[in-house]
Amino acid sequence: MIDSRNNAVLHSVAVPDVDNPHILPPPETTVWHYTRYEYFKKILETGMMRFTRLDKQSDKTDGNYSAENAFEYTPVTRELMNSIGFVETPQWKQLLYTNEVIRKKAYVHCWSLRKKESAWMWNSFLGAETRSIAICSTIKRLQIALQGHPVELQRIIYYPPGVPRPDWSYTAPFSAKDRVKYRDERELRLISVTEPEQSDESEFRLFKIDKNALVAKIVVHPLSAREFQKEVQHDLNRYGISVHVARSSLGACDLQAVAKRLP
Repeated sequence: MIDSRNNAVLHSVAVPDVDNPHILPPPETTVWHYTRYEYFKKILETGMMRFTRLDKQSDKTDGNYSAENAFEYTPVTRELMNSIGFVETPQWKQLLYTNEVIRKKAYVHCWSLRKKESAWMWNSFLGAETRSIAICSTIKRLQIALQGHPVELQRIIYYPPGVPRPDWSYTAPFSAKDRVKYRDERELRLISVTEPEQSDESEFRLFKIDKNALVAKIVVHPLSAREFQKEVQHDLNRYGISVHVARSSLGACDLQAVAKRLP
């Protein structure tokens, strides 16, 4: 708990590691970003990475509290409240209002933490769009590529239904998602939150990046044409990025198998 008059810490409670999105895997951990090729080509042409405002994500629940937050604190916040003799229930209307305001100041770019490409991710985010790619990188490469920008890397923590989302800060729910619907994403979130006094609420933000640091490898869609692989390799060479463009190790049967598990 912080005194708003002087930012002094009055009392604190440790967040368990399992619920702490700031605890990241080792720097060499592989991460993936699945995207249409036209969007990646914009990165090649401009050297800019586009972050989408949180409330403009396709998932309209992204960054929101759960219904349980209306009447229940998380154990961390409840312990903090008990330590100072605070016994009131959550101020639900105020939580919703603040959440709506801050979501319009938060910008995200989403990656997936896994060793290999994922048929589930191809299907979920790109479907039949065969002119698409997966950018393979690492946590360290992302940090280098975005060095100097107000961008933080966070793990998404997946919560079961029926429990409140993190409530120990205004931005805590931005790193929480529903375990049933989204756990296969294994998301590593790049997030930038503008200062409260700033009026910048555009639908996206652009950050200049080090393209060579960002990209370790490119994998083309499992059902893409051979000519597309050559096109991507040509464009990478044209923009001075010396990395290999690989064909996917997956096939139509892999995509069909996971499609049966999608909603």
